[in-house]
Amino acid sequence: MARFDAFRGGNVSLPMGTLEAAEWALYRDSAYEHLAAGQWRELADIIQRKGINNDLNWYYLGRAAEGMGEMDLARQYYLRSIERSNSEKASHRCQGAVISLCDGFEFPDVTQARLSQMQASAPANVPAPQTAQADGKPQTGSAGIQLLRTGTGFVVDAAGSVVTNYHVVQQCGAVSFLLNGGDSTSATIVASDPMNDLALLRVSDKTPGAAVFQDADKLRAGDDIIVFGYPLLGQLSSAGNLTKGSVTALSGLRDDTRYFQMSAPIQLGNSGGPVLNSSGRVIGIVTSKLNAARELKSTGDISQNVNFSLKAAVLRTFLDSNNISYAKSDGAKPALAKASVVPAPAEAAPSAADVGRQAEKFTGIVGCYKG
Repeated sequence: MARFDAFRGGNVSLPMGTLEAAEWALYRDSAYEHLAAGQWRELADIIQRKGINNDLNWYYLGRAAEGMGEMDLARQYYLRSIERSNSEKASHRCQGAVISLCDGFEFPDVTQARLSQMQASAPANVPAPQTAQADGKPQTGSAGIQLLRTGTGFVVDAAGSVVTNYHVVQQCGAVSFLLNGGDSTSATIVASDPMNDLALLRVSDKTPGAAVFQDADKLRAGDDIIVFGYPLLGQLSSAGNLTKGSVTALSGLRDDTRYFQMSAPIQLGNSGGPVLNSSGRVIGIVTSKLNAARELKSTGDISQNVNFSLKAAVLRTFLDSNNISYAKSDGAKPALAKASVVPAPAEAAPSAADVGRQAEKFTGIVGCYKG
């Protein structure tokens, strides 16, 4: 019973050692048989008794939790599985080490598929979002639905498709979207990509505008950028926040080419907002910032404005895979990527204030509710 209580509480701690690896080799077939038969409690029990700390076993625990209807717990275990796949000890990096001691069996796409399916089934009917109180504590609406956090998202087509970060809507019981000056509307999660930290939402209400993507990849270190979003809601302006900066590097942490580094200041709540060039075209989506407190502890130095954006090329691939018809432009003649409608020709490069006013029309607050 204690072992099962630990499983239900998410307090599982799997071992990692030569002896455990040898034992696990004897029990893998049994674990698969439990999985195939839908024997969820038996599967959870054998993993905790004989499993080792790799992505396969966390995936098994996720399947067991999902099978018993513990969806939040399943998400937690699936995310641990993905973390192990990305570990420095993943199997393709072991270089001669005992394979059973490696963290990864490297099938994060399978785990992501389970996560995406679960996210797509999140409930959509929610009340109007409530902002955080001045002390930062979330408010609870009259219906008893608690606002866990807020982020930023932006509209990418006329059908009401909104993109944001996966971590903004992760494990939300319900999601809402609110444009400045408009009414809150419920949003349904229709697709997600945890590996690239992307989520696609769908809202039923009409939106006054949609973002336009920079068509050609012209990103250069030193280019001016503009970030628009809704950080620290309840403390900063509820009408949105615009910051300016520049592209400081064409890759992210550890030379990850999916991202670029930027100097535009961002805060908690900017996640999922658009990064725009001086023409107002989307070139990325705000994703993360360097942890200054951690860097101070490890290096003795305080990092300043070291922030990261996922490149628009990665985001557009995600949209393409979900058949989203977004607008794109090379800065001169806008055209729809997958539709026959052609927007009006672009004008001269606008000011930062002009870009901000346009961004307000398609950028809004994403609310995550506990339910």
